[in-house]
Amino acid sequence: MKRKLLILAALATLAACTTFKFWTESDSNQQEGTIEIAYEFRRFENPQVDERAAASLVRDRCADWGFRNGAARQGEGRTCIDGTGDNCSRWRVTREYRCVR
Repeated sequence: MKRKLLILAALATLAACTTFKFWTESDSNQQEGTIEIAYEFRRFENPQVDERAAASLVRDRCADWGFRNGAARQGEGRTCIDGTGDNCSRWRVTREYRCVR
């Protein structure tokens, strides 16, 4: 009985693993000065992202286009990319930025 409880406890711990995700550029439009960044995660992952790296990624892209920095538009998008609704096994999180002078 103790062994079963230990196994269940170990499985519960693994079920919500913290994973480190990296923002990547997923779309951009130089003429409009917009950049979309994204990361993906699976159902039982607890994603942790480096917001400073995201800001650096956006700032560098905007600088390449002659802008000073980038400002995030309000909110993030979250889209199921494998499954549907409550039965989604993989998500994509996106955030859009606009470059500013």
